[in-house]
Amino acid sequence: MSLVSACCNTPAVDNAHWHNKGEHVTLSTEIAGKPRKTYLTGPKDSKRGIVAIYDIFSYHPTTYQFFDRLAESHGGFQLSAPEFFPEGGINPEYLGDSTKVMGWIGQHGDYHKNHILEVTLAAVEDLRKAGCTSFSLVGQCWGVLMAAKVVSEEGTPFVSAGGPHPSFISLETTKDVKTPMILLASKDEADMIPVIERLNIKGFPVESFHQRFDNMHHGWTGGRGDWNVPEQFKAGLEAVDLLGAFYAKVAAANDSKL
Repeated sequence: MSLVSACCNTPAVDNAHWHNKGEHVTLSTEIAGKPRKTYLTGPKDSKRGIVAIYDIFSYHPTTYQFFDRLAESHGGFQLSAPEFFPEGGINPEYLGDSTKVMGWIGQHGDYHKNHILEVTLAAVEDLRKAGCTSFSLVGQCWGVLMAAKVVSEEGTPFVSAGGPHPSFISLETTKDVKTPMILLASKDEADMIPVIERLNIKGFPVESFHQRFDNMHHGWTGGRGDWNVPEQFKAGLEAVDLLGAFYAKVAAANDSKL
């Protein structure tokens, strides 16, 4: 698999600011014998849950803002963004060197070795205890690939998945996906239309969705996003609205089957 070149070269924004609306708590289930925290946000009476997988910069002010705004969109969701990198995000000195970036991801973001599935399922279990009855999965960059892997599992509890500026997403990496997906590409990602067309052949109750933000760079809703820039802020809000609408629509379709 190849990494979007912008992912290797573009640093995180260091002048972003946001007052978090949620809180960090510890997941009820330990992962590989160790506690993990998660960021919880959104209305606590919502029965719709979202598990979020951040990008390689881990928790970042723009990422928190993205999570908070998504949790408040389209009637509200309980959103849980677990700690996938307990030691923190990527070393900024690695950027610009694709070998080092891929090496870091292989060490800290491997689906099996780093217990990605176990972390997401632990978050689902806590959201279920909090009253959620449907679960969607949102990722950023590398996180969209992880989301695709999770919803490729037999018996996945998630009813939809996807996210903005997806890395590694292809016909091959999505061939076993068992839910509809929403893919919001920036100008830096490959063509996602073939992936969407393949997913829609599967006959899910809600069709998968794609929109390209040709005026945005890779990572604009996460660590590389500067929402002090009006153009990025506007595109960020549009992405939030599209994601919230999609997850709400799939949750409603799932509820109608119960």
